[in-house]
Amino acid sequence: MGRLNIFLLALVIFCAMVVVEQQHAARSLFVALGQEQQAEHQIEVAFTRLQLQQVTLAKGERVDAVARTELGMSPPAPGSVVFMPLDGGFQYE
Repeated sequence: MGRLNIFLLALVIFCAMVVVEQQHAARSLFVALGQEQQAEHQIEVAFTRLQLQQVTLAKGERVDAVARTELGMSPPAPGSVVFMPLDGGFQYE
């Protein structure tokens, strides 16, 4: 009977150690999950800022102002625009 008790005690201690190890692993994964969720939130905020910046920079007024001031561009003269219809040939404005 003594050997059985020692065997059962060893089995209980082994099971307790496995439970402690599994709980530690679960807590470590939970902490990692929280960190990844925080990183995801930061990425979403940065993406939203980039979308807002893209909308701001793509506005027609901004593009027109940059083209005129920084690139020195101006609208074409009315007589220099040539339209090509789908059926072929040229049409002058």
